[in-house]
Amino acid sequence: MKFGIRQSFASAAIFAIVIMLLVSVDPRVRDRFINLASGDGVSTLGHRAGELGGTLMTALRYQSIENAPMVVFATVGVILFLFMLRA
Repeated sequence: MKFGIRQSFASAAIFAIVIMLLVSVDPRVRDRFINLASGDGVSTLGHRAGELGGTLMTALRYQSIENAPMVVFATVGVILFLFMLRA
């Protein structure tokens, strides 16, 4: 498999993992994700996805401020892990 395609799959998987972790931790994100997945029909999919994106950014900002040492540790760990896989 080409390197670019493999990196794209890895990026999508990491993005999905981050969303699922935030859904499991933050009730605001959970509510928006359920709203997006349920498709209540009142609003468009793009509008619901935009609301989810805004809520995700707010939750990421809040979680990174609240747990700054853990975010730094996890970021360094992911970077080192990616360098280890590349070698």
